[in-house]
Amino acid sequence: MYIVAIDNLGENREVLARALSAALGTTVYDALVRVRVPGKGPFIVAVYNEKNIAFERAEKLGAAGFQHLVLGQDEVETDEMRTIVRRFLFSESELEVEARTGDPVRIKFALIDIIIRGTRIAHTTETETVKDRKFDAGRAVLSGGLMTTKSVKITQQSTTELRDGFIQVYSGNRRPLVFLESALLYDSLGAAIQPTRAANFACVLAELKRRCPGAVYDDRLVPKAGQSQLLGPMFDPEKNLNLAVSLLLRSLRYEKSEET
Repeated sequence: MYIVAIDNLGENREVLARALSAALGTTVYDALVRVRVPGKGPFIVAVYNEKNIAFERAEKLGAAGFQHLVLGQDEVETDEMRTIVRRFLFSESELEVEARTGDPVRIKFALIDIIIRGTRIAHTTETETVKDRKFDAGRAVLSGGLMTTKSVKITQQSTTELRDGFIQVYSGNRRPLVFLESALLYDSLGAAIQPTRAANFACVLAELKRRCPGAVYDDRLVPKAGQSQLLGPMFDPEKNLNLAVSLLLRSLRYEKSEET
């Protein structure tokens, strides 16, 4: 699977929709729905099974004036490619962490170039069968009003939304470090430790931003709406957050290279 996205969009979305429609061979209406999304991108606009077709469409987008990105399935980041942080320590010039695997990692703050803040969102559904009593007219008549109800089983479903904040820290080609709000141990904060996990996580983020002033910071993936805007109607954010992160990272890397 190959993902094609457009990035750094201008303001005249009506004109952009017609150009996008012509480049991808879609209807103007479908193209307009995609480019009317708030923000400048990146926004996924097409998915292809064949690599050559994806790059052919990307070339047409480039000829039409679009900044474009192509991302293959094998380029989508997964947790196996990351270092999940368990403990951390902010030393004078380095970030020292202990991975979930127990391995130590040290990175100089000056080498950290991108920080992405987001939220992992998942829903769990639980089914429960409870007993209740229900009025039974037939039983009431037969018993002369002595027995008016009967026992019945009722199946109930409840859905819970689970949210887990994350911070992904990138330093060149090194494995990204992932701080999961629910998985971190915050004891290294010492006197600055807060009474809630959310407050401690916010403290970690603030300290990373303070110590890495040269890093690009992006928080578009915090709300589900931001994830949906990037992924579009073809991908569910709950199942494809890694795709959103990978595409956003590619976009930020491109912007950073353009600045230099």
